[in-house]
This record gives sequence, C-alpha cells and structure tokens, in this order.
Amino acid sequence: MGKIKQRNWLIIITVLLVVVSGVGLYLSMHQKLSFSSCEYGGEIYNSGENIPNYNGKSDCTCNSDGTIKCGEETNDTGYSDFSSSNLKFTYSYLNLLSKDSVVKEDVNATSASYVAGTLSVNLERNVLCSASNEAPVQTGFYKLSSSELRLIVMTSTDSSKYTTPCKIENSFVISNLDISLDSNFQIYYQSADESVTNLGACVYNGTLYGSQEAFKSQDSKSICLCDIGKITCNDLQ
Repeated sequence: MGKIKQRNWLIIITVLLVVVSGVGLYLSMHQKLSFSSCEYGGEIYNSGENIPNYNGKSDCTCNSDGTIKCGEETNDTGYSDFSSSNLKFTYSYLNLLSKDSVVKEDVNATSASYVAGTLSVNLERNVLCSASNEAPVQTGFYKLSSSELRLIVMTSTDSSKYTTPCKIENSFVISNLDISLDSNFQIYYQSADESVTNLGACVYNGTLYGSQEAFKSQDSKSICLCDIGKITCNDLQ
C-alpha cells in the first residue's frame, strides 16, 4: 500500500512539473518574440501607444499582436491574410556589421526555386543581434498566388538583448503546392512598416530563378541572367 501511495505522489508531482514548465516556456517565448510591440519608421512602439504620422494618419495605435490599427480599422498592417501552413522557416546568423551602421532592412534574395511542389526562397537581411552573435528570435509567414509570393518576418525587437548590427539569413520552404507560376511571377518582402521590396525573381520556361541567378536558354545557345525581375541573354561564343 505504501508503494502505491508513493507512486501516486510521484505521478502528481510529475504532472505539476510538466504544467509549470509549459507555462514557463510559453511566457518565455512570448517575451522573446516581443509581439506586444510595433515597429514603424525605425521606432519601436509598445502595445497601446499612439504612432504619430503613420502613413499620414494621426489616430493610429499599436495592437497587442504587433499590428497597427487606425481609427475604426482593424489589422491595418495585416498579418491576417498571411499563412505558415506547410512552411518550414529557419533563420541563422551570418556576420556582424559595423557598430556604427544604421540598421535598415536591406533585404536581398540569394536564391529561389520551385521544384516538385516545393517553393524555396533564401534571403539576407540586416537586423540587430546579441553581443554574443545570436540572431534574434523570428517567425516567418507568406501569402502566395500564381502571380506573386509575399514574405513577412516577425522579428524580436528586445532592445535589452539585441543591440549589435548584423546580417542574417532567412530560409522559406513551402511544400505540398500545386500551382503553375505566371511568367511575370514576382517575390516580395513586406517589412513591419508595410514597405515592400521586390526581390527580383524570374520565371523562364516554367522554372523559377532568383535575382542574379544565371542559366542556359532553352536551346542552350545563350547564357541568361535573372536581373531584378528581367531576363537578359547573351549568345554563347
């Protein structure tokens, strides 16, 4: 009987430890991601704060989910129509930038492909990392149609931890797709302040290429380059 009671107490203690650990993990991630703040014009605003002159409007405030609301509008910056379904998103630290650097988005796509129902995009961004070369906590989302892919990254802005300018890499891998890419298909990156950067993708002969990627023409007589959304070809000698 004593062993049974002891076993029951061990089960109860184990359950309590799991619950406490789960709550602690949730609170820790919520704090790290800092989704209770908004970024606009290089400034950080806490939830409930007024954001002056946001897109020419004076009645805009920061929502608790990181979006910006103006007047009676809702989800003004709009994450609601973005998705993370079938998305594998990763981020990694690349290198430090000058301590005197003014951090701007400066987003560049390094590669893009669409093969066997999987669309992949790698891009580099300038952000603030920790003094120990640790990239900030991030979460990626996307919005996809046959004519465009729009990417967005929610990045921690914890100013007590992330203070050093750096360059990071983001990888988006969206699987289980069944779409035909339009010949004018483009990839865009949308920042937290709603500014949009065209990452310069190209579709040639049904194949997706990232900006500055080179490839042979369909007849193999030319070398072509995807140059910021436009394809230029030069004949082989």
